[in-house]
Amino acid sequence: MRILISTGLLFAYILGCGQQFVTTIKGTIKDKDTQHALWGANVLVKYAATTKGTSSAENGTFAFDSIPMGRISLQFSLVGYRDVFLNDVLVSSGKQLNLNIEMQEKVNEINEVEVTAQRDKSKANNDFASTSVRSFSADEMTRYAGTLNDPARMAQSFAGVMTANDENNQIVVRGNSPRGLLWRLEGIEIPNPNHFAGNEGATGGGVSMLSANMLTNTDFYSGAFPAEYGNALSSVFDLNFRKGNNERHEFALQVGILGAEAAIEGPFSKKYRGSYLINYRYSTLDLFALTGFKIGGDITPKYQDANFNFYFPTKKAGSFTLFGLGGLSSLGETVPRDTSKWKTFDDKTAFVQKQLVGVVGITHLLPLQNNKSYVKTIVSYSYTNNSSLTDTFSYDYDKYNIETSRFRYQTLRAHIFVNSKLNTKNTIRCGALWSNYRYNLYNREYSFVEKLNFTRVDNTGQTNLAQAYIMWKHRFTDRTILNSGMHGTLAQINNKLYIEPRIGVEHLLNEKMTLSAGAGLHSRIDALSTYVSYTDSLNQSRSNRQLDFSRALHTVLGYNYSFHKNFRLKTELYFQYLFAVPVGANIPQNTFSLLNFDDGFLSYPLQSTGKGINYGIEITLEKFFSQQYFFMFTTSLFDSRYKARENKWRNTAYNVNYVFNLLGGKEFTVGKRKNNIIGINTKIIWRGGQRYTPVDLPASIAAGQTVLNHTESYTKKLSDYYRVDFGLNFRRNKKKYSWVLSFDAQNIINRENPAREIYNPETQKTEIKRTLGIVPVASWKVYFSIK
Repeated sequence: MRILISTGLLFAYILGCGQQFVTTIKGTIKDKDTQHALWGANVLVKYAATTKGTSSAENGTFAFDSIPMGRISLQFSLVGYRDVFLNDVLVSSGKQLNLNIEMQEKVNEINEVEVTAQRDKSKANNDFASTSVRSFSADEMTRYAGTLNDPARMAQSFAGVMTANDENNQIVVRGNSPRGLLWRLEGIEIPNPNHFAGNEGATGGGVSMLSANMLTNTDFYSGAFPAEYGNALSSVFDLNFRKGNNERHEFALQVGILGAEAAIEGPFSKKYRGSYLINYRYSTLDLFALTGFKIGGDITPKYQDANFNFYFPTKKAGSFTLFGLGGLSSLGETVPRDTSKWKTFDDKTAFVQKQLVGVVGITHLLPLQNNKSYVKTIVSYSYTNNSSLTDTFSYDYDKYNIETSRFRYQTLRAHIFVNSKLNTKNTIRCGALWSNYRYNLYNREYSFVEKLNFTRVDNTGQTNLAQAYIMWKHRFTDRTILNSGMHGTLAQINNKLYIEPRIGVEHLLNEKMTLSAGAGLHSRIDALSTYVSYTDSLNQSRSNRQLDFSRALHTVLGYNYSFHKNFRLKTELYFQYLFAVPVGANIPQNTFSLLNFDDGFLSYPLQSTGKGINYGIEITLEKFFSQQYFFMFTTSLFDSRYKARENKWRNTAYNVNYVFNLLGGKEFTVGKRKNNIIGINTKIIWRGGQRYTPVDLPASIAAGQTVLNHTESYTKKLSDYYRVDFGLNFRRNKKKYSWVLSFDAQNIINRENPAREIYNPETQKTEIKRTLGIVPVASWKVYFSIK
């Protein structure tokens, strides 16, 4: 509360008289299906009571000078194309607005103005998507309370999505394990882009490596995704970096709880339209530790990351980009020398975890001379190294290693596709993807039951994964669109081929109502360690090599009602049937299924006979940001079950049955000239308690550690989960620079929600482990530019 009062007083103090400041906005307009520049498109910009107009040049560019600070709206129109609207776009000092607009050609002219004006503003960037997709901008990430500028935490506000736990950003989508999520950047798969990512198969972590300074619009898919997306079972993040400013050198500096951050962008030269964009961040926690003030364990959690995007256009050879992402992180605990402080086994156990992730890639976009097609090629190289070391100590302070892990992957990937607009009604995209994985995997653990050290994996090798797809978009009219396709995957690891048809349909009933439907088969490879680990450590034998990929059939039926300008009601019904899921092959793992596994390393025999069912309804009532406010209410009612080796249907770990989100925000323009903005945002989450397997108390007492009763897997349910997030920010515009002071709090009411049941050896009783309380994040950021 003191933080809120102090922040409010500070905002009140800095409000005052202002001078009207102006800036330039510019952009490029292209055909969405061919990527060719559009000449002569009309552009209108509206602010206050003023409207200005211009048209795009031969190369598709446009510009407006002397645009005042604040929110503006733009409209783009061209004969034969559907209008594009951008409402309430933020313009601020020190940061030039650069827009990349894609327009789609019409099939006919009937009632097109009314239909286009009511189009869903969260429509995907990928025009082959029909259902279960939401597009969001970097501006929305800063507007939603509790997101911490993180795309995964942003998605937790959407229907059908919930957090796996408050300690990281892993997400559960429609009852599926976070393990089924695919991350893509610039059109190609990337490793998990999060710090403190945990173990094998993790798709989230404590802090995102992705900077909001870098991202442009992101597509998030929660099911029935188009044929372009393979190796994904539950959901997809399709991310893209924006291009740097090619006319001015711009700078952004930020200090806050999450780190000290710097971004720089600008042109390579005044005569060349190429640009660079670089962002770097260093952990504030580590900076505090250097001054003697430590947060967390004895080994301070520390991290650093960098993102970059270099853009190289040419006159005849298309355009090239060089992009990259990298991050380093570590955390741990030491053991105190004073043995009188040792109360539990954990007190005399030390550990350290380290993570290194790096991705670098090149893209080439070549519009073909027929003005109807383009070819895009992406090549990338990634490196990940996750290691951990755990030791326990005797009362003589002798050290005994109980776990050593090292998982290294080097992956070379390529993706090439051709997109061709045959005519106004038909567009085809076909492509191929190839991945070469080189791995060096090692894990050795001590078994307290058998009193032996076991090497669970010690393997070096390589394998390949080939994918191909074709998609066809047919527009019967501007009201009815069919998206169909086929995806194929050939895996060297198990020598199996997977053919997966996909289909989606959209039909506009009228200018306000849209029906949609989608269906398709999907599959995902698990962490390679699952296939090459020793399932019999003594004999060093492997029996998981021939495991199938986990597979799923997704079906979705949707209805979208835009009942008023900037308002919509969206409903989706879905059913998912999962099969060929890896489950335990022996009686001790009789109830184990990969569908309940967030992340971790597996080394016991598995068989691909598991099944799962997810079905539910999602409702979203949303008012898009306009007139300085927004709100969104989402409801998810669902059931999620699985069947393992025992051939009995059980609740999955994520079958909470219901999730409700209510969020909203309001902006206030302040100052004599209304140059400055105060934003207030909040989010309320209520969902059912997570399922868990109870502790076997007699067995735990005998073993001296937690032992679960797997005959009752996921039969128990924790109490309901509640959380309130809050955000407050102030933006001040000066003539040549602007700055933003922000406060964002996850769990502002400091409620420690129940997480899991554990055994306490000291009391010889079970207890409920709870999640984090309040996570406050404050930051100050300044923008400025140089011509």
